Amino acid sequence: MGLNLDEINRSFNIETTEYVVRKDPKTILPEAGKRNILITAALPYVNNVPHLGNIIGCVLSADVFARYCNLRGHQTFYVGGTDEYGTATETKALQEGCTPRELCDKYHTIHKGIYEWFGIDFTHFGRTTTDHQTEICQDMFLKLHKNGFTSTQSVDQLFCNKCDKFLADRFVTGTCPMCSYDDARGDQCDGCGKLINAVELIDAKCHMCKSAPEVKQSTHIFLSLDKLQEKTNSFLKVEMERPSSRWSANAVGITNAWMKLGLDPRCITRDLKWGTPVPLEGFEKKVFYVWFDAPIGYLSITKCVLGDDWTKWWKNPENVELYNFVGKDNVAFHAVMFPCSQLGANDNYTVVNNLCATEYLNYEETKFSKSRGTGIFGDAAQGTGIPADIWRFYLLYMRPESQDTAFSWDDFVLKVNSELLNNLGNFINRALSFVATSFGGVIPDMELNEADAEILSEINKECQKWDEQFDGVHLKDAVKTILNVSRLGNQYMQAQTPWVLVKGDDKAKKRAGTIIGVAANIAYHLAVILYPVMPTTSATIRDQCGLSKLPFFTPFPKRYLKPGHHIGKPSPLFQRLDSAQIEQFKLKFGGSQDSQNAVPKATEKKKQQKKQAPTKPKKGEDNPKMASTAAFGELEQGAKIISQLLAQNLKKFDQAKALFTRNQLQKLEEENRQLILDAKTLQHQLVELETAAAKKTKEQKKGKGGGAVSAPQDDVIDVGRLDMRVGRIIKCENHPNADSLYVEQIDVGEDAPRTVVSGLVRHVPLDQMQNRLVVVLCNLKPAKMRGVESRAMVMCASSPEKVEIMEVAPDSKPGTPVVCPPYIHRPDEQLNPKKKIWETVAEDLKVSADGFAEWKGQPLLVGNATKMTAPTLRGVHVK
Repeated sequence: MGLNLDEINRSFNIETTEYVVRKDPKTILPEAGKRNILITAALPYVNNVPHLGNIIGCVLSADVFARYCNLRGHQTFYVGGTDEYGTATETKALQEGCTPRELCDKYHTIHKGIYEWFGIDFTHFGRTTTDHQTEICQDMFLKLHKNGFTSTQSVDQLFCNKCDKFLADRFVTGTCPMCSYDDARGDQCDGCGKLINAVELIDAKCHMCKSAPEVKQSTHIFLSLDKLQEKTNSFLKVEMERPSSRWSANAVGITNAWMKLGLDPRCITRDLKWGTPVPLEGFEKKVFYVWFDAPIGYLSITKCVLGDDWTKWWKNPENVELYNFVGKDNVAFHAVMFPCSQLGANDNYTVVNNLCATEYLNYEETKFSKSRGTGIFGDAAQGTGIPADIWRFYLLYMRPESQDTAFSWDDFVLKVNSELLNNLGNFINRALSFVATSFGGVIPDMELNEADAEILSEINKECQKWDEQFDGVHLKDAVKTILNVSRLGNQYMQAQTPWVLVKGDDKAKKRAGTIIGVAANIAYHLAVILYPVMPTTSATIRDQCGLSKLPFFTPFPKRYLKPGHHIGKPSPLFQRLDSAQIEQFKLKFGGSQDSQNAVPKATEKKKQQKKQAPTKPKKGEDNPKMASTAAFGELEQGAKIISQLLAQNLKKFDQAKALFTRNQLQKLEEENRQLILDAKTLQHQLVELETAAAKKTKEQKKGKGGGAVSAPQDDVIDVGRLDMRVGRIIKCENHPNADSLYVEQIDVGEDAPRTVVSGLVRHVPLDQMQNRLVVVLCNLKPAKMRGVESRAMVMCASSPEKVEIMEVAPDSKPGTPVVCPPYIHRPDEQLNPKKKIWETVAEDLKVSADGFAEWKGQPLLVGNATKMTAPTLRGVHVK
């Protein structure tokens, strides 16, 4: 079979002597001759409880990569913690009636407990409210100030004389100047949803003392990002383009978009008390803004462990590789703001080499929301009774690496029961149970043949791929490779049938021993490659193998368990998820606070009933409660749960019925569309032939001595005349003269961004407009909208109640054309408004029942490859 059996035998029989040893964090320093890996996970705000999306977005992804680095023998330092300064903390402390310090202590403990339960193994998990934070933050600022990269500017703010302080936007309430809602906040009105400048509020009141503030000017410090752009851009370009770069695609796109637009000076101070003090005369009552302060937390948390040796990691760019793990909303801070500060300070800082950003993880078909009870938060995951390793596995299996993904209970059950239970768990339990039952728990002698060499060779290939995937931070692919290894193990046992051979003669029994010995060693090898993803399960497998040590990774599955080795006691690794329990979880986390509370109470009641033995009243005593009365409350509670489950199942039935009807209707519509398309295609071809013939006739006339003939005018109006392209919004702001309009700067693949004005204020929050991909119609005639010229239009799905921006694949490049075969893409330089070309085409530009943009039944394709889609709207026009 082309395999070198002697070579396979040598590789399999190599002695394994090196094992991973847990180190004292204070001793983990960069070493010469090793890869020194410094890893950070974005510091979460301390005023909330992290949900599953937060967890996979940074701390879990970073943990898995750090465990992999330790498994490869790299010198690894993994930093995490809570971001504790700023307005959000002060506001939450007021809501909870405590001091900011008390609030931080409370939520730091909550975060730490959740991460510990999830098995997040930080080298150190710290916080930003320390003396080290103040020291390093002020030192970096003073170096920036000395180097000429700061400036001052006065801005209008509301000042409360009674509280004797300037008020942050969240600390002001009043009447909305647009809709007259009388409890609008200083940043946004909950009545009409519009963004507000706090100084524009009518009858503004201080949120704390209710007195009327006055407008005063406050002088703030700005960081001169414009002066630092060239130096930072040059550094980042080298890092992003080197062959060993580990920058995720979205991190590269967002960073390039910011740099292409150009950087402006940015305010780095705030009129607050809770923050790092500004060490400059005249600014004694101000603190640093959280975006400037927070990333410095990585450095100060390191110093909390290493003391003055912190600089060996953070001021050692020649010998340290820095990996930042963040969500996509944090890219700009780690790729632009913080590197500008570090490079501007000119103090030999270790600056980001690899920026690993995820997209968003949603919950089912919506977003996580603590207030609405939607989705699973870290504390609630623990309360389900499902082990942390199961959550880790599924979150990594669904890791949103190139596009947004969603947690789905049905898919969760499917993946756990099929991949973990029937694949991974089944193989390991079969292999070790066979050793226990047929060989007395002792690894038998092994004499490899070509079938064994083939399986070991295949696993070696898969593990080389696993190593490349982990090293490249393709964690999702690495999880699937682990499952491929266990799948190969199952196929090997199935093909070799040791359960038949063990009942045969001595030769057959010896062969069965070899098969089971090889399978047991593959099981142990699986424990090694599973360690970064499911560390507790890995430890359990190693215990069952009777060898709890964790060896350094090598791609070839060695003979870890030698002949004569006694294994531990095998037992199933995973339990099948119960469908009835999952239905309860769907109710509990589906968005109703009542359902969240009802299910646990009922479950708890049931547990208490099991624990308590029935008692009879003593003689002479009245029965305190008749049996029927006692049972009534329990029956009522049970009826409520049954009603909830019945309602949910009826809803599922209705959904299935609607789906069947829709599918049948789609089939009929598809047949009708095809007939229409055939007719349109023929019509289009005839027009093209007639146009070509007319052009040829005119050219012939010209050749016979006729005068110059103008080029034929394209009078056919179809979607091919639209110049639609992918664009990336690199900056979006409120229109200076219109509350309902945004002004966007959109990169459409040209030398400079286009200015676009869109009426999306009521439909899309400002923060969701930043750095997002859109489809833009580029050949409309420019038009001034309230004093700002708009040079394009953002394509949206539109209904009377709702407007959604059309979406494209996350790896789409700005400037990529959107076409609609078979209609020829021949965009006009500028659409003639008098000929109503856009208006005519727009009549048939719609969102299909599947959510795809189409024109007369034909899908619009980005780069002639992928479809543009609407998030939720169906059967509406694209405008």
